[in-house]
Amino acid sequence: MNAEKLHRAWLFLAGLKTVIRSRFIIKRPFFISHLITTRCFAKCPTCLWRGDSPEENDTAKVIDFYRQAKKLGFVSTTFWGGEPLLRGDIFEILRACQNLGFVTGLITNGYLLPQYAHLLARHLGFLIVSIDIPSEEHDRLRGVEGMYENIILGVRQVKYENPRLKVFINSVISQLNHAYVRELVHLAEDLSTAITFESVNQGLVEFPRKEGQTVVALRLPLEREKQIFGLVERLKKDHPSINNSESYLRLFQGGNVSYRCHAPKICLRVEPDGSVTNCLDRAHPLGNVYQQELSSILESLRLKRLQKKAESCSSCVDSGVVESSLFWEFNLEVMANTLRFFVK
Repeated sequence: MNAEKLHRAWLFLAGLKTVIRSRFIIKRPFFISHLITTRCFAKCPTCLWRGDSPEENDTAKVIDFYRQAKKLGFVSTTFWGGEPLLRGDIFEILRACQNLGFVTGLITNGYLLPQYAHLLARHLGFLIVSIDIPSEEHDRLRGVEGMYENIILGVRQVKYENPRLKVFINSVISQLNHAYVRELVHLAEDLSTAITFESVNQGLVEFPRKEGQTVVALRLPLEREKQIFGLVERLKKDHPSINNSESYLRLFQGGNVSYRCHAPKICLRVEPDGSVTNCLDRAHPLGNVYQQELSSILESLRLKRLQKKAESCSSCVDSGVVESSLFWEFNLEVMANTLRFFVK
């Protein structure tokens, strides 16, 4: 094992230590999922979050929140949206998180990657790019001409600027793109990235959509979903670029994804205005990190109740929630799969 792989193995062990410490010692989350803006120029049909966030002028509050979070044991954050690269202060925030020692990630639709590749390569620990269809058809689906071309160019530029940066493709499988699984895997291999597949989340089925359609309507019929994730599992044996664990993929084989959710114990989800979202009742946030001390939210009875109540919920089918919940329970196959992606 070369020095680079040894370093990544050390990072994995450090992450495992964080999970153990969070679960058994400090008993509070260690990861931040930051919906930094809902503004976006794309029209992705599977998106639940696109909205009309006002121009952000809360940079100092964001950075102060991360200072508090670091002192309280948080180690990693991911910025998403909307399109996080639309925030004029995003790189000031990324630099602050980097200086504080956070492992920092960003999820993007990829259109602005060529413009910001150099800065992203310098300030990120990992980058996630959303791709639905591995061709210009992706532009039609997302409603932005030239997006696919920019993604390919931008990913190559980012990897050239920083070969050590972990870059992932994320593909939400729905009725709109389920026929392209093999081609998406081949694209990931061509770009030397990993790829994660996930189903359309059904947890927010009542969320209103301007197009007059709920996201759950785009989810595949159960039998077809079973076939598609079965295909991904078979492809994984010959294509190590596939990031999903076998445990996650097999949850779809019975036609009813069922697991114990531990996401609120692992992750704090923060929205653009600083609200800490209660995933089971989004209309009533747990608090606001820009208006009160973070410690008071972490120690609140409402968060403890949410953490307990979430254990009986398995509405979310996205890989992040499910895989992290399985890791929290020390599922050995999930842990081994995670280690593989750290050291390869």
